[in-house]
Formats: sequence, structure tokens, C-alpha cells
Amino acid sequence: MPGEHNSDSRPFSPQSMPSRKITIILVTATLVTGALACIQLANDDLGMFFGTPPHPPGTALYENFESKDVHTVVLVSGQGKRAEFIKREGVWHMVYPATDRANQTFIKATLDFSRNLLVEDVLRRHEITTDDTGTGGDRYRVTLKDSAQRELVDYQLGRHTAWHRPQGKNGRLAETFFVHPCGESARRHVYICSAAGKVTSSIRIRSLLDRDLERLRDHRPLLIDETAVAGITIRSQEREIVLNRPEADTKSWTMTKPIESRANPKMVNGLIKGLAQLNAVRIHDRNSTTIPPRPPGEFPQQLELRSLASDGTTISPASILTIEPPSSPEADTVLATTEQRPGLIFEIPRKPVRGSYSLAQLPLSVDQLRARTLTDLKIASLRSMTIHKSSNTRPLRIFLGRESRGQPRWMLETPNGQSPANETLIARVLKALTNDEALNFASNAASNLTRYGLSPPSKRLVMNLKDNEPVDLVFGRTGDGRCYAMHQGSSTVAEIDPRTYTSIAVEPYQWRDSLLMAFSIVDLSTMKIEQFPLTVPLTDPALTLKYKFLTEDWEARQFEEDVSPALNKHRANQFINFMETLRVEQWLHEETPAAARALLSPSYRFTAVFRELDDEGDLKGFRETSFDLAPASRSSRNRIIYGKISGNPNYFVLSMDSYRQLKARLLDNAGS
Repeated sequence: MPGEHNSDSRPFSPQSMPSRKITIILVTATLVTGALACIQLANDDLGMFFGTPPHPPGTALYENFESKDVHTVVLVSGQGKRAEFIKREGVWHMVYPATDRANQTFIKATLDFSRNLLVEDVLRRHEITTDDTGTGGDRYRVTLKDSAQRELVDYQLGRHTAWHRPQGKNGRLAETFFVHPCGESARRHVYICSAAGKVTSSIRIRSLLDRDLERLRDHRPLLIDETAVAGITIRSQEREIVLNRPEADTKSWTMTKPIESRANPKMVNGLIKGLAQLNAVRIHDRNSTTIPPRPPGEFPQQLELRSLASDGTTISPASILTIEPPSSPEADTVLATTEQRPGLIFEIPRKPVRGSYSLAQLPLSVDQLRARTLTDLKIASLRSMTIHKSSNTRPLRIFLGRESRGQPRWMLETPNGQSPANETLIARVLKALTNDEALNFASNAASNLTRYGLSPPSKRLVMNLKDNEPVDLVFGRTGDGRCYAMHQGSSTVAEIDPRTYTSIAVEPYQWRDSLLMAFSIVDLSTMKIEQFPLTVPLTDPALTLKYKFLTEDWEARQFEEDVSPALNKHRANQFINFMETLRVEQWLHEETPAAARALLSPSYRFTAVFRELDDEGDLKGFRETSFDLAPASRSSRNRIIYGKISGNPNYFVLSMDSYRQLKARLLDNAGS
């Protein structure tokens, strides 16, 4: 129709172009997004689209790193202050807010703690407030990075929760705490975590972040490898002490100044450990603190430690700690400096501090550091001992020989040949020499040995060692009962305990084998056991036992009657086995009045009769052996049992335990 306009027949207009461009852009974006989604799906990670899925309970919150991978640590305190640390050559250093060595223990604990965060439960971010978790703002934050500055860990450590998790076989309750990851895609969740059994607690980590970051600086003046220290020098106003050892892994320390002596390895190692763990109360910058002038006549104390380098052959630069004199005798702390950190002044504790080392606890004197035992010989290297007594013209010689069956055994050399030596006494002597410590050192440069009873000495002991020089010791006792010892050729005299002195036995009878008698079960014929005092009836109460080895038959008589049916054969067999190994505690002089008086009224007598055979195996006679026993007193508290065996003029002491076993009842009735 004329005048009408049909919109459908309207020609194409340039205004329609933008809609086509928008369509192309949307299609392209869709394709790109789809492609990226496919890539993420192939990698099982759609976090960039839907957010990182939460870690399920029972898994580690961070498992993509090891502590050795961490190069940078960034911490934010509870006040929002930041500290940064980096690792150089295996040592952590603070680079902000100050440049200094870091507290190695805390940094390593933080890495260990972060690596072992174990998820216990998961909360969505909107389900709990930052006031509840204690993670408001950018506080209590821990960030760990690798050498390429890629983030390995980034989280805020919240306060601990009221829920505890049973842990370990003993069911110990482990604390749990809130952890809020800071990554953009991970911020949707808050985790309740435990520390996977680690000792370092969240409370300790958080409390350190609560305090001034100054505590994150290393408050130890010295950083040393305790196992590598090979030399120590202690310089003071009075003297210089020098300690050395040939190799870092050996326990053998020697003192070369001010005297030449063995050093006490326990004390030296304690000194090294104390210096390694000595912590300053406060650290001052030299720019802001001045060391006061030293009082007249006062000098600093200097501790120098020399360590072997990693190759084990060269000495690394010495670590030197210089300690200033105290400001007053009552001062609790002193100032110290070290060449390792020349820009700092350390205020270290002088008096004992609970849970920490102080100067008062460090062994720094000669008498503390020198060896206090008479020798440190390796017992396995001992081959023989020769013992001289001033009144004996013939010395005693004990040597490592062989018994009749060819087994190694300590033997005593006698005028008539050799016999088994008392191995119990050998052990007692060696224990006294290697374990007993000197009471004190009477002199380091003795010239008049008479005053110590050492000119001439009352005893001398020479020990010959395999592949080593002999150990030559002399002993003396003065009129007031004090005992002294020294190495032959040395000028150092040590006062020793009288018990150490008496343990060095010098009489031949003392070195007799501790085996009481040659008791042979094979040759045993008869045993007679008598216990005193006698009681009614007046007939003989002794228990007489006859034994046949081949048939293991027993016959028992008491009160002139056959009591064999009442004999407990198991206890009887135990008794003769015990008799084969019965040993004395020590042999006594033949003129021992206390033993002689006690044995006038013995409480126990044992007699054994043994068959003796000729070379053809035929019976040629019998051998009888007996011994008497008596307590030193009739008191119930008595623990000394004296004895005497036939054919030996010397008395002996028997242990209370052996005495009780000898008196054990062998009959199952009221008899002996």
C-alpha cells in the first residue's frame, strides 16, 4: 500500500555489526574457558573455577614440600610486625627487621610444625568468625618459600580449640587449633588441625609470635657443631687452660696447659654442650650500648673453641667468646662479645638459671676439667700386673694365661708354679683404678714425697698393656690415715679414698682363687651338714648324705635313722651344684682376731668326702674337706659371715646370700 513502510524489507544497516562482534567474543571466551577447563580437569584441579576443594580429615594440610626445600621464612607477629629469614649454607639468618643470625631452634620447629599439620575437621569460612579462630587481620601468619620464591606454605595460625585428639599407643591427648590458609582459592575454608604427634605445640609457636620478634634472633653467642670441637682454650687472669683431642669423634681429651694430664671427657663434653646452649638474657647493639671500663686489676675471661672442618683434617676458624668482669660481686649477668657477631653485646646469665645454662654451671677450672681417675686404660689391653709391697722382697705377678682346659684365665705366679688368681679381686682393682675419683689433688709439683707416704711408697702397681706403654702407679699412706697415689715419673700427687688404697691387694693369700673348695660332683661320696647350737634330742642331729653320681641316687640319715624318703632330691641336686661354684668374698689374714673369736662357736659346719682314683680309674682312697662358718655377731642386722676351711690357715668372708643358701632345708619334714 502506498505510504506504508515494511520493516522486514528494510535493507541491512551497519548498526547490526556490534552484536555480531559480541557474539564472536562470547564464543571465543567460551572456547578458551572450555579449553582451560579441559586442561584443569585433566590435572584433576578445577580450583580456579570452583575454588580449591577442602583437604579431607586425616590428611596433611601441606604435603608439597620438605623442610630442606625451604629457603625463605616470613612471619607476622600478633602485633602485625613482620620478620623475614633466609637460609645460607645451612644456617638461618634474619634479614628483616634486623640483619643477624636467627634462632635456629625456633625456625626449624616452625618448618617441622608446618610440614606436619594434620587436618582433623573442616569448616566453611562463613560458618565461623575471625574472633572465634583468632585469625583476624594479617596476624600470626607463616609463609614458607623455596629458593625460587615460590610459596610452599601460607597460613594464619589461630588459637587452640577445646577439642583434643587421642594420639599414640598410650592415648595421650593432643591439642588441636585453627589454621586458616591464606591462598586466594583456599580462603573459603578454616581447618581444625593437630601437629601429627610432633613435640612442638601450636601454643608455643603462637606464643612466640605473640611476643617481640626480637626473640627470633639467635640469643646464643656461639654457633658450634658440638661433635666437631677438637680444641679448647680458657684464658683468665690466673692462667691458661688448653685442652685437645686428636680427632673430633674420639672421647680421649688431654690437658696440655697448665699441666700435662688426661682430661675428664664427661666434664669437657659438658663444657662444650653448655657453651653451645648458652643463651643471652638480652642482646644489645654496639651502637647503642657501651661496655663499661673494667675495674682496676680485673681482666676478661676468654673461651676459644677450635673445630675440625668438614673434611676432618683442617681446623676451621676459632670461635672466641670474651666475657667481661661482673659489674659487682652480686651481679646476675655479665656482658660478653664474640667475633662471630662483632656488632652485638650479649648479656649472659652469671648465676644458675632454671631450665637454662649459666656461667656458674660451666666447668672452667683445672680441677674440674682434669681426669680424676688414676687411669683410663682399656681393660681389654691388659696383659699382666706386677704388685710390689715395700716389706715384700718378691713381687706378686698376675698374668693372663690359660687354665687346664685351654680357656683364657688370670693366673697367679707362685714360687711353686702358677695357680688360678682371684678374678673377683682383679675386677675390684680395675674398677678402683678406672672408676674411683681422686678426693683432691694434693700437689701438681710435689718435691717432698715423704709427706705423702710416697718415699718410699708402700705399694707399687705396674700394668703391662698390649701395644701401649706400661702404667706405673705408686701408693702411700700417712700417719693420719690419708692415702695418696701418683704416676711414676709424674709430679702430680692425688689424694685417694682409703677404700681405693685397700683395694690394691698386696698379699699372696688375697690373690688366691675365690673358689672355696675343689668340689667334684663326680667324685662326691658323702656330705655331712651340721648346724649349731645343738638342740634336743641329744642324738646326732647332723644330716648325712650319700650320693652316687652314675645313678644319681641319694641316701640320707639323721638322728641315726634313714630319712631318705623325706629328702627333697631337687633341692639336694641344687645344693651340690651350688657347692661346685661356691666362692668367698675375700680371703683374710691368718691372724684375724674377729674371725678367730667368731669361729670359736661356729653356726654351720660342712664336711665332704670325695673318692680318689688312680691312673687306671681304680679307687685308691678318700679325700675329706670341711669348713666352719660363724656370723661376726649374733645381731639380726649382722651381714658378715666368717669362715675357715681345713688345710688353709687363712680365714675368709662369705656373702650373706651364700650363707642362706647353705642353710636351706633339704628335708621336707622338721629335720635339717
